[in-house]
Amino acid sequence: MGYEIDFPSAEKIGCSFRLIVADRVIIYVKNFASKPTRFYAGEKDGTINKEITKAELDTWLNILADNEAEISEIQGKLSLGKKY
Repeated sequence: MGYEIDFPSAEKIGCSFRLIVADRVIIYVKNFASKPTRFYAGEKDGTINKEITKAELDTWLNILADNEAEISEIQGKLSLGKKY
């Protein structure tokens, strides 16, 4: 599985970063200084479709990842980016 983390595009719409997984699944992550992180399913053009749970994000990663190390690497990066 390939993935890309994009900070500038996400910050334009008020999120911490955009995670593109396997060129098909687009997740926007919004980190907060004093609240739990929120996750959104969206489109490459910046459209956010709906909020998803951490469990849903983990399910997508488990489906698309090539190995456990890749999942751990992505999960380790979830706290990166601007805090709101």
